[in-house]
Amino acid sequence: MVTINLEQEQQSLAAEILRLEAQIAPLQNQLQAALERLSHIDALLPAGTRTSTESWSNRLERVNWSELCRQHGWTVGGDSAHRVVRRRDPMLHRSIPHQCDYDGRAYP
Repeated sequence: MVTINLEQEQQSLAAEILRLEAQIAPLQNQLQAALERLSHIDALLPAGTRTSTESWSNRLERVNWSELCRQHGWTVGGDSAHRVVRRRDPMLHRSIPHQCDYDGRAYP
């Protein structure tokens, strides 16, 4: 009985997470584009007029690895979606700006 309830809750939470990730993905894309444009503009301006994007770019590190796996048809299973992307497509992994917990590197 307890196992059945836990399995039902597990399925419900997994569905909720998928729904939330799908809602967040477009906003993450908009944020990424805005931060990239701001960074580009800052690079063109003299040093005294630049905007500090450091605190904003730290927020950018939230990559939707699960969404990337779904887009490529990769099964995550019990593994981390981040690790799946890193293993299945190392070039894609390196192309995404983030601080990697698995190799300790910061990717631009």
